[in-house]
Amino acid sequence: MTLSRIAPTPSLAETVASRIREAILAGTFRLGEKITDDRLVEQLGVSRTPIRDAMAILAHEGLVVVRPKRGSFVFETSPEDIAAICTYREILEVQAVRLALDVARDAYLQELGRIVEDLDSALGQDDAVRYGQLDTEFHNAAFRHCNNSYLRDANGLVAGRIAALRTNITAPYADRRVESMAEHRAMLDMLKTGNWAGFQAAIATHIGRTEIVYSKALSDGHLGTRPAPDRKQR
Repeated sequence: MTLSRIAPTPSLAETVASRIREAILAGTFRLGEKITDDRLVEQLGVSRTPIRDAMAILAHEGLVVVRPKRGSFVFETSPEDIAAICTYREILEVQAVRLALDVARDAYLQELGRIVEDLDSALGQDDAVRYGQLDTEFHNAAFRHCNNSYLRDANGLVAGRIAALRTNITAPYADRRVESMAEHRAMLDMLKTGNWAGFQAAIATHIGRTEIVYSKALSDGHLGTRPAPDRKQR
């Protein structure tokens, strides 16, 4: 008799971390928002120990900041941090795309094609959360196909934050998603036709828009913790 291999199962802490991560990426928890243990105990039906272990996992990913004696908070950012992330992201993604085209061109472009069609469907349904998830899939595809673990690990340092920012920044702006859709199609066409210079310019513009939309979302009150009720006397 041959014994079959047992697939590893995630720990309770990893399962809790996955649920919280999904909530952050979907915008259920806003940037800077406090995530209380009591709230998670009630909603997830688990004890505080796996919750605290989950917070440690998410803190390592940069999605959560654990502040002694104050609690756990969704990460916050700033215009300076956004600029740094955009620069970092452009450097990594351009190299990952270059390698993906070299080592897995057909598979990579086929995946991008499927994602672009799904993006178009999400746009047509006005599904902002799904659109953001697919946007993340589009940009992470290069790292899945580049065959370079160091590039994948480097992307992992900011991938969660970028995904959360996509939801928080673009969800309120349907016109930005329309613009984004056109940019994704154009970038795919450039990669298919070998227009590398055009692609580099297009992705720089595409990533650079993050700073512009972030500033708008910040001024419009779509980022950060929910405002406290107005207590001014009338």
